[in-house]
Amino acid sequence: MALSVAVRQGVKDGLDPGCLYCKDMPRDGPHSLFCGGQCSQKATNAAPILLEVPTSDPRFTDVAGQFKTAWKHTANPPRVAKVYKVILPQSLIDKYDTYKRNLEAAGNFTAKGMQPANERRRWHGTRRTCKVGDDPKNLSFCNNTQCSVCLILKNSYDVKFAAAGMFGKGIYTSATSSKSDTYTRGAAPGSPYKAMFLNRVAVGKGKILTSADSSLRASPAGFDSVIANPGSGLNYDELIVYDNDAIRTSWLLLYEK
Repeated sequence: MALSVAVRQGVKDGLDPGCLYCKDMPRDGPHSLFCGGQCSQKATNAAPILLEVPTSDPRFTDVAGQFKTAWKHTANPPRVAKVYKVILPQSLIDKYDTYKRNLEAAGNFTAKGMQPANERRRWHGTRRTCKVGDDPKNLSFCNNTQCSVCLILKNSYDVKFAAAGMFGKGIYTSATSSKSDTYTRGAAPGSPYKAMFLNRVAVGKGKILTSADSSLRASPAGFDSVIANPGSGLNYDELIVYDNDAIRTSWLLLYEK
């Protein structure tokens, strides 16, 4: 009993990162977000949901730090106000993991010193018409069909809703947070924040392009994605995938507009 009180007090005093679900007990390991399997399963059962990450949390520092480091368009990046962990339904995670395993089996990327399936963390900026996340006490998703943030949170990415860009009809991400910012279309009415996702993307074997090819509807033959490097008409990097299961959102950031 005394030990339980002590560990709870450690979380309350900010000495130990707390479980993102119960917010009461410390996490069960340095790479975990939960105090144990019970809270992890409860979060998965409730998915899709957002879990607030405190500003004192190492994960907040990690995600916000990547955002700031990757901001290139202006000297001073916007202040990151809030970070949320996106908990997805297990069915979506399973499909992504299967896709990754298939890419890894075909490309053997770990043997080349890469992450399995050449997985990368990439930004995706999109429209948010509601105020989800502005108040951590109100994290319900809206039903506005124009709110791409809530559509992605509820259903994940879907190529059929993607607009055709410089590299065809695919799901666009970037290592440059300020590049993804250009896709946010400003803040939602009445909100002081823009929204951006940090995603897990299974790159596999990427085809490097430096000039546009708007005719693409799938990865070029023999490749799993397109890596668009700065070149003719492109000032910042983009990574495009054409399969819904090649990407899963992991974090939602709200930052000052």
